[in-house]
Amino acid sequence: MNLRPYQQQLINEIRGQYQLGHKSVLAVLPTGGGKTVCFSHIAEQAAKRGNRVCVLVHRAELLDQASRSMLVHHGLIAAGRSVDLSHAVQIASVQTLARRLRLMPRDFFQLLVVDEAHHTTAGTWAKVLEYFNTARLLGVTATPIRCDGRGLGENYESMVLGPSAKWLTEQGFLADAKVLAPPGIQTKGLRKRMGDFDMKQAEGLLQEGQAMGDCLTHYRQHLDGQTAIAFCCSVAHAEAVAGLFMANGISAASIDGKMDAVRRRGLLDSLGRGEIKVLTSCSLIGEGVDVPSVGGCILLRPTQSTALHLQMIGRCLRPSPGKDKAVVLDHVGNTLRLGHHLEEREWTLDGEQKRKREKITSVKVCPKCFAATNAQASRCEECGHQFAAESRRELTTVAGTLQELRVEAARERNEKKQRKREQGQAQSIEQLIELGRNRGYKNPVGWARRVMAGRGKRN
Repeated sequence: MNLRPYQQQLINEIRGQYQLGHKSVLAVLPTGGGKTVCFSHIAEQAAKRGNRVCVLVHRAELLDQASRSMLVHHGLIAAGRSVDLSHAVQIASVQTLARRLRLMPRDFFQLLVVDEAHHTTAGTWAKVLEYFNTARLLGVTATPIRCDGRGLGENYESMVLGPSAKWLTEQGFLADAKVLAPPGIQTKGLRKRMGDFDMKQAEGLLQEGQAMGDCLTHYRQHLDGQTAIAFCCSVAHAEAVAGLFMANGISAASIDGKMDAVRRRGLLDSLGRGEIKVLTSCSLIGEGVDVPSVGGCILLRPTQSTALHLQMIGRCLRPSPGKDKAVVLDHVGNTLRLGHHLEEREWTLDGEQKRKREKITSVKVCPKCFAATNAQASRCEECGHQFAAESRRELTTVAGTLQELRVEAARERNEKKQRKREQGQAQSIEQLIELGRNRGYKNPVGWARRVMAGRGKRN
């Protein structure tokens, strides 16, 4: 297996964490950076040393992808398949493995690899990890936070970070992308459910007025003839968007979890070959699906989750022959809320800290071409539009004497409060005498006695 230098470095750092005594390690690498390649190499090397390894995935597409990447002979634990535990490496559907735990002793595996590790805290995962609690744990993900913003520190002891999406893009390992944020819907009035927007309400707004027509118009303007994935609010919404494209002569299809795995695989293959130009989905292909030829993403699903935001955009960032620049059409303002996908992010096992004040917008949208660019930019990189300079507020001049009196009065009030607080904290005569000396009183002993006498009268 030919590893890129940064992949080899990430693997070395993972091994270093185990050597330091950590039992569970989380490895972070942006979408398209080669997480599957890295954990496949680790699994192969572990098997060669006589260890049994289990790679855990949560969807059939991820199981197939991991199986294709694994160079060592391996078994598959999945619904409808007989279990063959003679192979040192197993790739398992976590749901199926949870139902078949009785077939294996608790110490059967020496290493568990969790693909898309931001799901680790879910109930089924927890059941499997608890059962094989003697094994080392390796989680891999592009977004080391749960959809609700919580971190993964309860499952992992340490974290190693690969290069950022910005660095991978500059080095040519990820495709560059043009991010456009044309008018879509106003999310300000959307209800919240379980930390994210109410998808039922969002679905209604996105199927009204211009929202549906805009996604078709901007596809034709920026992606005409290229393949794209549209992320929608519900299965019904995905079907409606696919119907819109088909009604206008653009080959499209909707994919959802109720379809059997063969049908889903067929649709993804058709997208990869360009037979389907637009594939719409509710939540099925927001992560882990590898179709490098996809030219763009159409965001029709508003979210407040940084993890989901980055996972959706990541579907079009894999380089592919003929792909000059990917296109992200953000009709729901996710980029304005959650930032540009190339922003440097400080990942920690603690997750996202809730800020007491509103986050400063990191991007702004060109009113001429709708390109999302750095908030500090004075000129749009796409069309050259010059952003109008923000008007500076003139400071109102206040009479100096009056202003100074207000400041002094406030300062005096604060000092009096502080002096009373210090005096109240001094409980003994000795503490009061020391306080009087620190304040420079001429007779600190007499002052302390008067304070104590006054306290006696009040009591």
